[in-house]
Amino acid sequence: MKIADRAAKGLPERVLVVEDDPDTRRMLVAVIADEGFEPIPALDGEHALRTAIAIEPSAIVLDLMLPGTDGQEFVTAYRAQGVAEAPIVVVSARQDAQSVAQQIGARAVVPKPLDISEFGARLRATIDASREVREVRD
Repeated sequence: MKIADRAAKGLPERVLVVEDDPDTRRMLVAVIADEGFEPIPALDGEHALRTAIAIEPSAIVLDLMLPGTDGQEFVTAYRAQGVAEAPIVVVSARQDAQSVAQQIGARAVVPKPLDISEFGARLRATIDASREVREVRD
């Protein structure tokens, strides 16, 4: 279901959570749900790509260090699909996360260990800005 259709039906916007660490993934899912969004977890880049194409998320929360297809490879494959692009919020412990996030066009970076308040605020701001762009475009 397209983002606009979900909004018209009063359904929460979906956020794809791409994180392989189960504890971090649970925490991200909880914060996203507390922010009023529907979190959709993915364990790795391959799973995330299939899911992103199927659900058209409003945002993607992406760890850069994933087994198999890493975060950068996921973004390249996702963009090659020609689907509507969701804004990306990178969550990573990598020292070069800011640089990599800039290279892949991420809208925000939240370093690990996560500050829950900072993550929630950046996610909300990213989705709000993306929603405004969609409304102007539509």
